[in-house]
Amino acid sequence: MKKIVLVLLATVFLSHPAAQAADKIRVVATMNTLGEFTQKIMGDEAEIHVVAKLGRDIHFIQPTPKDVLKVKKAEVLVHSGLDLEAWRQPLLNAAGNTDFLGSSEKAVDASQGIELLEVPAILSRSEGDLHIFGNPHYWTDPANAEQMVRNIASGLSRIYPESAARYQANAETLIHQIHTAAADWDRRLAPYKGTAIVTYHKSWPYFAKRFGFDIIGYLEPKPGIPPTAKHLQEIERLIKEKNARMLIKETYNEKRPAEKVTRESGIPLVTLLQFSGDEKTNGYIGMMDENVKRIEEALGGGLRS
Repeated sequence: MKKIVLVLLATVFLSHPAAQAADKIRVVATMNTLGEFTQKIMGDEAEIHVVAKLGRDIHFIQPTPKDVLKVKKAEVLVHSGLDLEAWRQPLLNAAGNTDFLGSSEKAVDASQGIELLEVPAILSRSEGDLHIFGNPHYWTDPANAEQMVRNIASGLSRIYPESAARYQANAETLIHQIHTAAADWDRRLAPYKGTAIVTYHKSWPYFAKRFGFDIIGYLEPKPGIPPTAKHLQEIERLIKEKNARMLIKETYNEKRPAEKVTRESGIPLVTLLQFSGDEKTNGYIGMMDENVKRIEEALGGGLRS
């Protein structure tokens, strides 16, 4: 009887959420899209904490004490590489997790193998918020998102070779889903190839290259530098001269300069999403599909800002 009771107690304990969580692999992802991809590759065996909160500018995240603790206890780190997350190294230093310092054997860099745009020829702070390796907003091209999935699966397979076959299979499923969705986005945006547009920040060159948009200017005179009245006048002039048809901003960009430019020029202001989960979209595919829909509505005669 005593043995039966002990078995029952053990069963209850192991089925308790706290016990189950303790058995999971603790993963920290720097941003939500990386967290989503990692979860889909690893499945239920991963407990994932995302540092960058949705709706915030990824450049200026301030990690919390909870983030430091999560990194300290993590077994895997998945990050975007490059220098987009300027706060990443200070966070790792604060956590002091030796697995992610130095050789970073248990850190997975999602940027490997991606052809970077806007690699600077000259490094100078006079150029504003300069990214020394190239533009780091690469996931807005679905082909790069597919490469990110491959990179994450490869990194996880290196760390946990016993699960490599499952990780690779899950990754291939996700890649196929993104690839199929991307073919539909290509078709829907094909009528707008060559369209001149303006964006607030240099967040969309990969998206523009993939889908054929021509970015003629930015509301920020230099990356991270707020627009001046003189610069906005120049952008308004460019919009008329180049026949630009849309101004893109992100959810966290200041609305007033963008609204002024669109009011003066008569073009639609379109707010696009950068990360999975923004405005409750269903993952990366849902996010990209929503962006395509908003562009269709704007350029097809509707207005959504």
